[in-house]
Amino acid sequence: MSLQSVARTFVEMCNQGKNFDVMRTMYAPDIVSVESNGAETKGQEPVIRKSELWASQNEIHGEKVLGPYYSGRDQFAVHFTFEVTRKATGRRESFQEVGVYTVNGADRITREQFFYEGER
Repeated sequence: MSLQSVARTFVEMCNQGKNFDVMRTMYAPDIVSVESNGAETKGQEPVIRKSELWASQNEIHGEKVLGPYYSGRDQFAVHFTFEVTRKATGRRESFQEVGVYTVNGADRITREQFFYEGER
């Protein structure tokens, strides 16, 4: 599968709300996830657990994924917009982030790094 095929499948699945399916089928076992503050999570299962925790803390009303946008032979980026209610505060908000993904030769995502709008 080409980088473009991986990236298009990623965007299609996320826009269908299948983010966890993406993580289970497209992430490499040794993936590294980097948040905007530099915190790293290593390994497919820990990355999935991190995302499950975030999802449990937020009521997700909607998600829109734009892209993919390509860089070189092994990277693509996507633009996410989320509409959520923070369960801890009851506050509904919309926020945006950019994710940059690195794909290895075996068509698995080996790295994701997030960039956020404003302060976090």
